[in-house]
Amino acid sequence: MTKTLFTSKGMPVVLGRELGKGGEGAVFEVPTLANQVAKLYHKVPDAKKQAKLSFMASTADAQLLNYVAWPQETLHPSPSGPIVGFLMQKVAGKDPMHMVYSPAHRRQDYPKAAWDFLLYVARNIAASFETVHAHGHVIGDVNQNSFLVGRDSKVVLIDSDSFQVNARGTLHLCEVGVSHFTPPELQSLSSFDSFTRTANHDNFGLALLIFHVLFGGRHPFSGVPIRSGVGDALETDIKNFRYAYARDKQTRGFNPPPRSIPVSMLPEAMESMFNLAFTERGASAAARPSAHQWVVALDGLRGRLKRCNTSNMHVYPDHQGKCPWCELEQQGVVYFVDFGATFSPISSGFALTQVWGLIQAVPAPSPIILPSPSSISMKAQPLPAGMPSEGTIFFYKLVVVAIVITIIAAAPGAWFLALLVGWGGWVMAGSAGSAERAKEKMKRRAAYEAAKNDYDQLTERAKKEAGPEGFHARKVALAKMREELEGLPRAEKQELDKLHSTAHERQKQKYLDTCFIDNASIPGVGAARKAALRSFGIETAADVTKNRVIQVRGFGESLTRAVLDWRASCERRFRFNPAAAVSQADRDAVRARYAAKRITQERSLAAAPAELQQFRQRASSQLALLLPQLEAAARRLAQANADLSLLG
Repeated sequence: MTKTLFTSKGMPVVLGRELGKGGEGAVFEVPTLANQVAKLYHKVPDAKKQAKLSFMASTADAQLLNYVAWPQETLHPSPSGPIVGFLMQKVAGKDPMHMVYSPAHRRQDYPKAAWDFLLYVARNIAASFETVHAHGHVIGDVNQNSFLVGRDSKVVLIDSDSFQVNARGTLHLCEVGVSHFTPPELQSLSSFDSFTRTANHDNFGLALLIFHVLFGGRHPFSGVPIRSGVGDALETDIKNFRYAYARDKQTRGFNPPPRSIPVSMLPEAMESMFNLAFTERGASAAARPSAHQWVVALDGLRGRLKRCNTSNMHVYPDHQGKCPWCELEQQGVVYFVDFGATFSPISSGFALTQVWGLIQAVPAPSPIILPSPSSISMKAQPLPAGMPSEGTIFFYKLVVVAIVITIIAAAPGAWFLALLVGWGGWVMAGSAGSAERAKEKMKRRAAYEAAKNDYDQLTERAKKEAGPEGFHARKVALAKMREELEGLPRAEKQELDKLHSTAHERQKQKYLDTCFIDNASIPGVGAARKAALRSFGIETAADVTKNRVIQVRGFGESLTRAVLDWRASCERRFRFNPAAAVSQADRDAVRARYAAKRITQERSLAAAPAELQQFRQRASSQLALLLPQLEAAARRLAQANADLSLLG
């Protein structure tokens, strides 16, 4: 049935088909307006909400419309009737934000999006917050469902009619919120109905969204608990500022989840911004990094990126010495994959025999002679006044023995009395100043252990950086790399041969990777628990194992069983397709993976002769640098040993 509404100017608007429905209203297409849609409320808004919508529509400008699905015209059942809805921008060709930051979703829906794309998305999210704040408004209900993202990295904020809007001094509050995006200082609120939010509250949610995007959908307040009472509820951990990636994270009771992207991925200045946003200092007025500060920081980081030689998908900041994505892949964690890359055999011109000959020709540095504490004679520091030494106590005991012998010699029948006197004297001699001696011994033992630890660490460093031990250790690693390189053709052939035998399992894993926990209905597992699972890299049925789920705090036997039952239900829906058992893409993926390994190892071996020569050249200068420190450490250890020897 066709329905006609009217704008505030009296222009008729004919609604088309329904595009979607929510708890508050439904969205309809408008056939005569290609770039707009209509939102129609299920029931007529109250007078306050109508005033809010009227103000919003009257203040729409190009800057707001660039980032926000903002009301552009109010809609009425008759030219003079109440507001029942509004016209807004038609958002097409965009996806929910989790399809970008979730590694599993991104591999399927945005396979060519590398980390530089995610930086653009994060930057545009910050710019949308900056625009709203610049107009005097607050988003309020910040959450991942408020954003749609396009393949051009542009974002659009939706549900703007729920924003806290400042209508020239009259505040229209945002009365809703998502608990795991609510800042710590507001976690105790039972309702937002009469609470005025600030841009600083928004900035908590902004930092959390940016963290989601840059760190694979992980929640910053979800980690591995290291003390009781931590990790039981995400909201409680947020309330208590338990930022799992904080510099003082252990005092907060958390370690980051296993196999997560380290925050050191970012320059120190940006790491500090997250630390400020998620800890106590940020909760004070306007203390968290603002949206503008995030835009500036992210724009600056985008100009400091480099690409890994192993994969075009490995993009990372230039302060990193090694590719962090390659290091994570060595742990079995893959965030970015070159999907669709075809394999092309290329001759590298690398000659292993020749390169190995050059490696073997580099002579090791000369052995180093380290200062030995045992060859240094030091005078022990005297014991505190009045405290007997070991020698004095020994003398006391000799006197006791002499007295016993004298008594027995003088009166042979008094041997029992002599032994009793001897036993008492021996105990008294041994306990002379015992409490003070024990305390002093503990103090000197601690000094000895500290001196020995310093000496041992410097010795190991000298051997590693200036002696033949470090040189030979590197050559052992190179020999292992050579052995692996020689074995790559055989390993590649074995894996290609196994493709048929593993086809069923691979197809099943691919299918399970399309079953997302976010879309699943699992008893007892709501949005907060799903965020906790995602923070531990569990996004799809393919990620679910008992050991992985049960290590997430809050998932005991019952909830873990519920998640495993859900995975089992997904497995029952899987159907194997023999016709697609082994595709050319499967073969190319194996060959490309081994080609990448070969390239990495060939580059490392080719650079090794120069690396070993540099080690030799640096060895003497490193030894000259470390020798004074070693000599001082040896003297401290010799002194500590002499001091301790006075107490046995």
